[in-house]
Amino acid sequence: MKKINHIAFASALSSSLLLAGCGGSSSNSDASESSNTSDVSISGTASAPAATVAFEIPPSAIEFALNFFISPVAAAVTGLDPIEGATVELIRVDNEGKQVGEVLATSVTSITGDYELTLPQNVNLAGNLIVRITGQNDTALRAQVVDQDVDISPVSEFVLRKFISQGAELDQLVVTDVVKLESSVEEFDLSLSGSANLEQAFATLENAIGDFVENEVAVAKSDKGDGSGITGNYRSAAFSFALHDSESNDIGTYANDLWASTFSFANNGNGNISVTHIAEDSAYGSLTGSALNQSSVYYEVGSEDIDEGFPATLTDNGILSISGEFEEEISGDHGWRYPAHTYNLQQVTDTGLFFVLSNEAAVRYATVDTNSDGEKDAVDPQQKTGDEVFRSLEVFSRQPEAFQNSDLTGTFGRVYIESWIAGGVTELATETNILSFNGDGTYDYGQVSGHQIGLESSGPTYSVLSESPEADQPMVIATNGDIASAGGEPADGFINDTFNFMAFAEAEGDQYNAETSKTLLVKLPETAPTVTGNQYRMLLTSMKLGSGEDFLMSSSKFNTFLTMTSETTGAIDGAFFEVRKSGLAGDIEVTTDTVETQAAVSLGGAGKTSITIAGSDGTTLLDGFFNEEASLGIFTLKWQETNEDPDELGLAVLIKTSE
Repeated sequence: MKKINHIAFASALSSSLLLAGCGGSSSNSDASESSNTSDVSISGTASAPAATVAFEIPPSAIEFALNFFISPVAAAVTGLDPIEGATVELIRVDNEGKQVGEVLATSVTSITGDYELTLPQNVNLAGNLIVRITGQNDTALRAQVVDQDVDISPVSEFVLRKFISQGAELDQLVVTDVVKLESSVEEFDLSLSGSANLEQAFATLENAIGDFVENEVAVAKSDKGDGSGITGNYRSAAFSFALHDSESNDIGTYANDLWASTFSFANNGNGNISVTHIAEDSAYGSLTGSALNQSSVYYEVGSEDIDEGFPATLTDNGILSISGEFEEEISGDHGWRYPAHTYNLQQVTDTGLFFVLSNEAAVRYATVDTNSDGEKDAVDPQQKTGDEVFRSLEVFSRQPEAFQNSDLTGTFGRVYIESWIAGGVTELATETNILSFNGDGTYDYGQVSGHQIGLESSGPTYSVLSESPEADQPMVIATNGDIASAGGEPADGFINDTFNFMAFAEAEGDQYNAETSKTLLVKLPETAPTVTGNQYRMLLTSMKLGSGEDFLMSSSKFNTFLTMTSETTGAIDGAFFEVRKSGLAGDIEVTTDTVETQAAVSLGGAGKTSITIAGSDGTTLLDGFFNEEASLGIFTLKWQETNEDPDELGLAVLIKTSE
């Protein structure tokens, strides 16, 4: 199996799990126009799925991948038919999408769905200027007039709804930001064939591009932030789950990725940040085969100097956004397609500390020799050979300049996740405990409690973990915050520039087994912090190892929040991806689960905090710690079906937001 580059912005992966082709924006007009003192013509095409508001035309044959439809040649929105003879109205809308004032202009679509109208004098391109078609039962399709080429379709309506649902001030949107978003969406292969009505079409779009659009809208609707507060050198650490399939070849993979990188952030003013990826160490372990008892281990490590820069945007609510472009990679008999992806790093308030959860995927194809030179140089989109899905949780932490042992004092809460694989066996463990640092380069390691789940050919396993405390353990930390050893053993970790957060990313393995682990620590308050009214963005990733050798990988979408309604209760609102494989060789299935539920919270203060989420068939428990300001929470996750042993473990990070 090809190992995907980690946070490789230049070969970005898809948060929406939908593969992109070689496409681009259909718009080539100047979207920066801000004044209309002469006639400006707006034109485009209106279309909708067959059997909704368009002629019914039998859909063409298409290829199915990852629960989505993939175009065999190039990126396009397929499965749409022209809307003939419909009235197109030009209107203004408020921030809830309701019409304001009279209709400004009208037109009628042709037999091919084309329309054209002229903007009235002193009416300019804007996010709240809309073209609208109304069908039967008051069904409406709308598009924002931010360019002179404006297509009206379920996709344009879907994007507008995302701006509205996220509370954007439509009239304040920068038109070029909206054009950029719409152009990025056009690069996805989307098919709405088979949608019996528009709501089904919108549901398909939510599964396919909902998370991607939410990431983009969160940046477009926000004001620019002050980048002077985040400049500096950063260390990062990431842990990733991965599942691969191989179509009908009856071979699949369960894998873990681990990487630790060095970056620099530079402020260019007006929210523009230059991010430079300097170096990276990585480890990758996978279990591949037709079944667990017929599997083999692959393990590799790498280290490289990179020195590659990327532009980023910082918003006033602490999102550092980095966009990647669509790419296609060829390597021998296999090729991969990586769609555009937006990495939104969420800042812990007023700190040099960021977290990002990446929902990524790729589709693998056979390759062909297009110029008969004996070297395969292109993917064959008719020969899909597999799906590869990844979930990674990464932290970026600004490095100190002159750390000394006396800077590290007080108690810290620790959460830990470890994956271990060997031929025929996979195990996953989580732990929590408290460490006390003495200011002299030593620490006391508190009592550990944890859980371990496993999967063998005979079925799942579970055990409770515990570890006795140890006092006066040494920790060696360099002046730049790099942690070289802990407890007398070599370590790969770092401390932040305010000395209240630490992270470790460690791995070891060979041809027989592979082990990867990630550790997060936050400095604890002396008493329970106040959390009522706080809203937290939830970054969650987990793996379930179930009966029948089932794998279920879960992760939260970008707009998933925990809102504390009191000191003991909270409301969770958002959506989660669920990626399932039945057996190691099973085909990947992807679904989205929308959640509105309550959580019971027990604040630990200087101790452990527990968040319990009860469901109809089981209970999710988040066990971990809030930091001193309750702006950051780190937790292990355990899911347990009623009257059964736990069979799902993971990590969750809560970051206070001003959304």
